[in-house]
Amino acid sequence: MVSRFFKRGHLNRSQQQKILKEFGESVLREAPREWVSITYDRESVIDHSSSLMVVEIENGDIIRSSAPSHTGTLLADLRAGMYKDGKGTWFSMKYVITRPGRFKVRYNYDDDPNIAFPTAWGFTNDLKYFPRDEEHIPDWLREKLREEAGGRATE
Repeated sequence: MVSRFFKRGHLNRSQQQKILKEFGESVLREAPREWVSITYDRESVIDHSSSLMVVEIENGDIIRSSAPSHTGTLLADLRAGMYKDGKGTWFSMKYVITRPGRFKVRYNYDDDPNIAFPTAWGFTNDLKYFPRDEEHIPDWLREKLREEAGGRATE
């Protein structure tokens, strides 16, 4: 959701790392003591996001959950803050933590995030807040924009 404090493109690499570290620390505070790895996947457009956290524990069991509730705001700020003029921002991210607490992050700027819930005007609104030049609009996004404009959006 966009707040009255909405900013975009305002984070430098150091500020991005600070948010990512804060996110990871929040996740680890709530993780079971016997965790081995934690994988967090997030798909986002301006008004919608979905996520899943998968925790692997020492005995091989898998626990599916969500990240701490306050971290959604952190990641929304990260997404907006990583916006690049004309190029947009990421649609999805994968954040993986491995023992003893190392993390790596992969961002998806160009592939369909496959958001699994109704978006109505989600991609249209996203492009309004995070404009992309023509050469940075992937074919799948063009199709989603046509579907939304024609009232045919089903996801």
